This record gives sequence, structure tokens and C-alpha cells, in this order.
Amino acid sequence: MKLTHSYSAIKQFENCARQYHQVRILRKFKSSETDATRYGTEVHKALELNVLEGTPVPEKFKQFEPYAHTVKRMSGTILCEQKMGLRRDFSPCDFFDKDVWFRGVPDVLAINNSGTARVLDYKTGKSSRYADTSQLELMAGMVFAHYPQVQKVKGALLFLVARDVVKADYTRDQFAEIMSKWAGKATAIEEATVWNPRKGPLCRFCPVSSD
Repeated sequence: MKLTHSYSAIKQFENCARQYHQVRILRKFKSSETDATRYGTEVHKALELNVLEGTPVPEKFKQFEPYAHTVKRMSGTILCEQKMGLRRDFSPCDFFDKDVWFRGVPDVLAINNSGTARVLDYKTGKSSRYADTSQLELMAGMVFAHYPQVQKVKGALLFLVARDVVKADYTRDQFAEIMSKWAGKATAIEEATVWNPRKGPLCRFCPVSSD
């Protein structure tokens, strides 16, 4: 079976190999939507529409509007939900190409004329305590592949509810190291033969039922 990888898929495997196997390979279960994920989706869409089309932010999300204003003030080309793909040789491709190996979709991608790109990802969790900047690292690698003029990526996780920002910057000379790391993670999944469950506080939200 051909596997396509992403930050969320790899994190799912690392958090619980059994869930990954049941949901993404055997497809016995679907990831269930929760109130939290539904809320996050609505916030993302509201900010995207405001940035791209000037659509007013709904009243229930007004407290997040300043983030959209910040994005709109960024210099250069501003893209939202830009779908990117990479082949096994780390060359860029379309998100839906048959030979796509990695996929990524940054919430905001801004590219200016000085060779710097900004990658932003909105987070609606209540705390930034367990922020994972590796998501920004993978997105930086994909940006370097797709935009040869970009020499530096300035990434940020915007914790909207927690009112916090977690930053991480990357330079083009890190591209090979970044992609080698994520290729290793992808290969570990492709070579896996055992899919053991891993118990944790998120098990109660898991769509996979007991055998």
C-alpha cells in the first residue's frame, strides 16, 4: 500500500501506532470530530476568509481578529491554506500528484521579495505548554522545496486562545537535514510490522474501539 505522509499522520503514528494502523491503513475507523476540533476548524475558516476576502469575522470570534490584521499587514504575497507536496527525492509536486510522498498545508504563508517567508499556524488549544515546533520545521522544508528564492523561513505557532506565540526560524542550508529527519520518520512507518497501542489521556477521544 502506498502511504502519503504529513505532520499530523506522523504524529498520530508516534502517539499511537495502533490508531494510525486502524485509521489510516486498514481504514476501519474514521477520526471523529469533537467540539474542540469543530471550533478550531471554524476559527481557521473565519480568519482565512477575513485575510483573503475581507469577510467580517463573526462576533463569536472577534477576539481573534487582531491576528488577521497582523497577517494582512505582512509584506509580500500572502497565501492561506496553500497545499504543497513533495516526492521521495524531495522535489516539489502538486498536493494530489500520484507520486506525492509528503503533504503540507500551512495556515498562512507569506513570501516577500527579500527571500524570507513566514509560516504561521493557528492553534485554538487553551495552552501553549506542549507546543511542537517540529510542524514548523517540516513546513519550512516544504517551502524551501517549492520556492527556490526563499532563503529563510520564520515560523510561528499562534495560540489564539492562550494569547501566546511560539517561534522557530530555519535557513535554506538546513533543508537536507530537515528532510532527512522527516524521511526517516516516514520510513519507520513504512517498515513497521507491529502496531502496538499506547495508552494516554487522549484515549477517550480515540475512534478505535477495542477488539
